[in-house]
Amino acid sequence: MAGRLNNVDGLRGVAALLVIAGHWGEFIADHARDRAVSDVLRAALLDYFSFGRAGIVAFFCISGFVIPFSFRGTWPKRAFIVSRFFRLYPAYWLSLLIGLVTVPLVTGSFFSGTEIAANATMVPLFLRQAPVIGVYWTLHIELVFYAACFMLFAARRLHDARVNAALICCYTAVGVVAGVWRFFHAANLPIGVPTYLAAMHFGTLARLHLLERDPRAARLFAPLLVVLIVGTMVTNTAGYLHASDEAMGWIATNTGYLVGVALFLSCVMRGTFAQRPLVYAGAISYSLYLLHIPVIQCWEALWPRPGEWRVAALLGTVFVFAGAIGMSGLVYRYVERPAIRVARRIEARLAAR
Repeated sequence: MAGRLNNVDGLRGVAALLVIAGHWGEFIADHARDRAVSDVLRAALLDYFSFGRAGIVAFFCISGFVIPFSFRGTWPKRAFIVSRFFRLYPAYWLSLLIGLVTVPLVTGSFFSGTEIAANATMVPLFLRQAPVIGVYWTLHIELVFYAACFMLFAARRLHDARVNAALICCYTAVGVVAGVWRFFHAANLPIGVPTYLAAMHFGTLARLHLLERDPRAARLFAPLLVVLIVGTMVTNTAGYLHASDEAMGWIATNTGYLVGVALFLSCVMRGTFAQRPLVYAGAISYSLYLLHIPVIQCWEALWPRPGEWRVAALLGTVFVFAGAIGMSGLVYRYVERPAIRVARRIEARLAAR
């Protein structure tokens, strides 16, 4: 099992690097002075394949594979809240502080107290405020999944293969209905949310089948994979085919989702991504995800009008990836790991009571 969990850490690293590659590629496309190069990059990254979508889907599948099985100890519900809080919020708050500096460097605009307070909760979109750093939107979905896990655990249904299968079907159906409605009415519905939540519960079903050896999960695994893929393809195609409010095309949303699921299946079924560099990238992947946008913004502030964009793109690639990895390594060592230790001490005290 340890080896497989190392694989999961490695996939986290791959997912984070895919997200960085996607955002950096889009930045180069925006700043390339060669129109042909810009058009090719935009087509590759936004019309035909999305690196970021693949990485995010892989992240969500991993969450489903790991989070429902993290309830432990004498007081598992309290320990879950403590562990999730200290795992997420300290690094998040640091990234928020950094974003409050880097965003004005690029845009010249500052955030109001209301916007900052809303972002500090980690759910600014629920409070009708824009996220300081764009990637924060995925954290809303993570927290919804955590809340669902908590309630299912309290109901003693979290590790029930049939319940997770039913949720996959329900979320997929909601996505299909929303996508079709959006196709005919051009409504701005968040069709990605149900497909991402379905991916999370599919990750749970995969864990029940492959590691927990649940016979019901084994029987449901293949049919639910078909439901997930077909339902998501219908949702994305209908929802993005004529969408005028989306930068990404329907082909890219579909191929990105498919690759994300394929990476996850390769990881948990074939034992890929266990190489040490990827495992380390997985260990720091949360900070990588949070901090790579501020690093890109720093580069944009340093090179607002590069004389030779090709040189700037080459140097920027080194700066962005090395800077994000270096900064994330420091945050992991001096913020994330100490916070995790604090959570474990609190959990130990709860257990002692």
